[in-house]
Amino acid sequence: MGRQPDFSLTTTQQRKLRQFMAQTNDKREYRAADGLLLRAEGKSANDVAHRLGVTIKQVFVWTRRFRSTGVDGLRMKKSTGRKTTKADSAKPLIAKFIDEDPQAFGYLKGRWVLRDIARELKKEGIDMHWTSVARMLDELDIGLKSPRLRAPGSIKKNYRKREEIRRYKRIAPALLKKRSSSHSKMKNGQNFSQKLSGVGRKKEKPSTSQHSATTNE
Repeated sequence: MGRQPDFSLTTTQQRKLRQFMAQTNDKREYRAADGLLLRAEGKSANDVAHRLGVTIKQVFVWTRRFRSTGVDGLRMKKSTGRKTTKADSAKPLIAKFIDEDPQAFGYLKGRWVLRDIARELKKEGIDMHWTSVARMLDELDIGLKSPRLRAPGSIKKNYRKREEIRRYKRIAPALLKKRSSSHSKMKNGQNFSQKLSGVGRKKEKPSTSQHSATTNE
């Protein structure tokens, strides 16, 4: 007598497996059902694994699941996907904020700072510490711009104030130099006056002694 197969299927089970193969769109489910039918034909687990390009362990997993729950044991669990995290929601908003001027959000600064970004995220329902904002900026490869001197107020207004600031920044070095020169001249003038005053006192002393000598005579 030949060796009895260690796995067998009834006619009903074989029919259900073939129906399952015809209905499924998942290659893994199709391969599992095909593997069980091959084993029922007398193929060894090693032969089935080699033919279908899987491990022997996987063939035994199919067998165990089918014996436990039937065809439903061969169905692949659908991935629900990774849950959306706070960072996933915050990153696109951070990129949007950086592209906008902070003055458009009511800030007087001419640049974004971490705490202001965290404050805007909180308005959007995302409560996040500024250190987390710094980490996400690093992940997005976004650097905060260096400070720029700007007049407070709306972007479309205060042009005259901005022009005054720009003009002051241009002439500030010259004003500083002029102020330093004037201060130096003033100091030199004071020193000269003090010297003149000292010379005058020295000349007055002899005249005082002469006056005393005349009085004694």
